[in-house]
Amino acid sequence: MNYNLVADSIVKYCGGLKNLAHVTNCMTRVRMSVVDRTQIDMQALKTIKGVLGVVEDDTLQVIVGPGKSSKIAAIISNNMKVMPIIPPSCDMEQRANQARERAQKQTFIKVVLKHIANIFVPVLPPLIAAGILMGLNNVLINSADSYAMVNQVMAAGNLSPAQVVLEQRHLLGLCEFLNIVSKSLFGFLAIYTGVTAAKEFGGTIIMGGVLGAITIAPQISVLGLTPGQGGLIGVIFCVWLMCWLEKRVRRLIPDVLDVVLTPTVILSVMAAALLFLIMPAAGVVSNAILHGLNGLLTNGGMAAGFVLAALFPFLISLGLHHGLFPIHLEMINATGHAPLFAIQIMSNSGMVGAAIAVLLLTRDPMMKKIAKGAIPTSILAVGEPTIFGVNIPAGFAFITGSIGAGIGGIMVVLFNVTTHGIGAAGLSALPLIADGKYMQYIFAWLTGCAAAFVLTYAVGKYRRYDKTTENGQA
Repeated sequence: MNYNLVADSIVKYCGGLKNLAHVTNCMTRVRMSVVDRTQIDMQALKTIKGVLGVVEDDTLQVIVGPGKSSKIAAIISNNMKVMPIIPPSCDMEQRANQARERAQKQTFIKVVLKHIANIFVPVLPPLIAAGILMGLNNVLINSADSYAMVNQVMAAGNLSPAQVVLEQRHLLGLCEFLNIVSKSLFGFLAIYTGVTAAKEFGGTIIMGGVLGAITIAPQISVLGLTPGQGGLIGVIFCVWLMCWLEKRVRRLIPDVLDVVLTPTVILSVMAAALLFLIMPAAGVVSNAILHGLNGLLTNGGMAAGFVLAALFPFLISLGLHHGLFPIHLEMINATGHAPLFAIQIMSNSGMVGAAIAVLLLTRDPMMKKIAKGAIPTSILAVGEPTIFGVNIPAGFAFITGSIGAGIGGIMVVLFNVTTHGIGAAGLSALPLIADGKYMQYIFAWLTGCAAAFVLTYAVGKYRRYDKTTENGQA
């Protein structure tokens, strides 16, 4: 891909650099805040070579695929920095006001989900890396554990039987290294969340990190609290409140005292609110969510697995799946596992199976080219390329792929597959699978993929998709 060419084309069809207020990216998407949406040529955007799809939300999201999104967003951002500063005309000012009005008309739920996504998207790459390293470490430890049990290896000094085996294999140092690196993220995730939340809500980012650190400090047990109580939900709410209060306090404090007095007042008030009000209340909310989800998965059984997995492609297509990050992380903090994430990543299997069927059915050379590029990417990591590049354009394939994902969700529940981290899907999720159930995960993934393929191929034949696309009409 010619990243500069794609970036320039995206800017051109979005009305130019002057029409972009802010640009960022997630794993697969370039996210842009646009001043005037009437200047966007949506059809032209979708025809750019390398663009897999476009989502219209509070931000304009152009799907280009993993790795590519960060490069293209960086190019656009750099071009925005060197763009000459032109005083806004009355017309542009009016359009900016209209954009703000549109943003204000969004539903409360969409606004909350947008903030959650913006808070956790920057943390996602290290989360994936930490999850993979933790998975590799668990593979080594589980293997040593099994060997120690079968061969009746005894503990020696401060070393457990598994550690004795790892020492004999010269892997103990490596395991300690992997353990330190992975737990450095999960153990201090409240701090990182406080920092990114403060940045999102427009407050002092280090103060956000301090509030996050307070929630995991072991000393809070003397107050009758448990470190981590209320989890990330409490951290995010507390930091939002801190940012709201900080903006108002700064208006009252004289400039000469601002540097000393404002942070002292804010930190004292918010730390007290956090320890005596927010953490206890957030603990109740967090426990209710966890108990509710665990109850749904336990009592709903395979039906719950089907419904949840079948719904996830729709959440991904709307960009709402990031809103589940706090729930996944709360489940990991509370139980060590994230069963909901194991069900979520079955959406990947359904989308891959449907896309393979479309590839075999279609006679459109452009669709074949897109499918050949999207399918390997989705098998390895993320489902957006097949969702936006293949299945949604095909229409029916998105529905049949979602049904296939649901069947994969049934298999996940049946085999009790969970993960001990969150990250990408497909083969990249293998190291995240807990309790060594790698073959069960692969079988569930292949089952969802096969079901989606059969359904999509059968429906495509019935709808004569292979004939209609010969003339370029789906």
